[in-house]
Amino acid sequence: MYDLIIKNGIIVDGTGSPSYTANIAVKNGKIVKIGKNLDGAKSVIDASGLTVTPGFIDSHSHSDRAVFYCPDMIEKIEQGITTSISGQCGGSIAPCNVSEESDTYIDGIGNLSDVLKTFSSFADATKKFPLGSNNVCLVGHGSIRKCVMGMSQEKPSEEELEKMKALLRDAMERGALGISFGLIYPPSRYAETDELVEIAKVVKEYEGIVAAHIRSEGDKLIEATEEFIYIIKESGVRGILSHHKACGGSKNFGKVIDTLKLIDKANAEGTEIYFDVYPYVATATSAAVTFVPDSGRELLERLGNPQEREKIREWNKTKWWADNWSWVLINKSEGYPEYEGMMLTEAAKIHGKDECDTILDIIYKGNGRCTCCYFTMCEEDVERVISHPRAMICTDSGVAGSRTSFHPRLKASFPRALGRYVREKGIVSLPEMIRKMTSMPARVYGLETKGLIWEGMDADMCIFDAERIIDCSEFMDCNKRAEGLNYVILNGEIVARDAVYSQNKQGKVILVNR
Repeated sequence: MYDLIIKNGIIVDGTGSPSYTANIAVKNGKIVKIGKNLDGAKSVIDASGLTVTPGFIDSHSHSDRAVFYCPDMIEKIEQGITTSISGQCGGSIAPCNVSEESDTYIDGIGNLSDVLKTFSSFADATKKFPLGSNNVCLVGHGSIRKCVMGMSQEKPSEEELEKMKALLRDAMERGALGISFGLIYPPSRYAETDELVEIAKVVKEYEGIVAAHIRSEGDKLIEATEEFIYIIKESGVRGILSHHKACGGSKNFGKVIDTLKLIDKANAEGTEIYFDVYPYVATATSAAVTFVPDSGRELLERLGNPQEREKIREWNKTKWWADNWSWVLINKSEGYPEYEGMMLTEAAKIHGKDECDTILDIIYKGNGRCTCCYFTMCEEDVERVISHPRAMICTDSGVAGSRTSFHPRLKASFPRALGRYVREKGIVSLPEMIRKMTSMPARVYGLETKGLIWEGMDADMCIFDAERIIDCSEFMDCNKRAEGLNYVILNGEIVARDAVYSQNKQGKVILVNR
């Protein structure tokens, strides 16, 4: 007897091939039979008129810390994400500078300050730790560098470089996918190109992945893309350019035409480069990184010093936004939580100061913990990137936890891609979009049993109404669930119905076997 049969579904199998109608039988967490007239199961789903696809894979996620703090991964599973690639943008949960990690005790695991010392200790702790959605981890270059050099801006000595390589090898040998660079964030931003090449060469030893938030996505986007391509060529490793976009206002719109040509040329010459994208025209990141030059250097001390504060103000006056702050939406403000969900221009009126001083006050009072959404992209560029054959879909997000204000991509990237970019705009066909969400990231990241509805593959699946699925989460009202997502199945178990998580933890931290 089968555990589950999905009957009469319109199967889009993940390969990009046209859909077909059939039944799917599941047993022991695997797809064991696809065909007609299948019977004899403990549970049956009638999927007549509905589309059945592999479970979605979030190609760029920040959900590794949620493993301990929010293990249900609600915002992942409620939009159909059954596996996430986390530890991105140079920051991973492990290895951790343990002097900065509290002795938070996790039942059945122990003190986090012990668990996070190395990737090995993290891997050991998570072997039997159930999650709402699967997590696969990169190790962050910034995290490794910080463990060895703190926030130093100096070039590493030979000894320091070897220590970084040792931490990286520990991670690769214990199941990390590869390394991520976060080249706008300290301390990863302090690394010169030759350091990054040497680190990438270690990843190549294990046939791993290098993913990079490049040094600029605005004025120097083309130069930053060229540096990334150089790193990938010199190391010979497979590369993923993270959340590819052009931002920073209209002067940068259209630059992705040139960067996509650079990537195509590199691939034609034998390099292997992919990229991911989220389907929105707003970015989101730390306010300190955006509005304070060299934010990794004595941030709070400088903001609290009137002379240093004035230097920071003058620096902002040299930027394109000097006379226009209308593009900033505050979505996390620990110092002034009443400003969360407000445009900065609105918060400044309440705060009684101009926009620059208001955002600097928010950063200072919140001990640096402030993030914003930035409306500095154009729709045409988003469509160009999404439609490219090497583009994968992502959220660029973790989970909400106790937050009620966040970028809607955290909750709705995948339903939005299907509802707006497939059905409404016709930018990408449904089979091709599903490929971008499933088999392509599975193959790129080496997840051999995921991403396809084939016999023998893991029974991770989504069932939805292709004529109804749509995102409902919005920038000013981000907590709405998607519509038209009927079932999410993970490890052969129904884990969400009508985009509501069932609290059935079927996921885990997946460690790569080498």
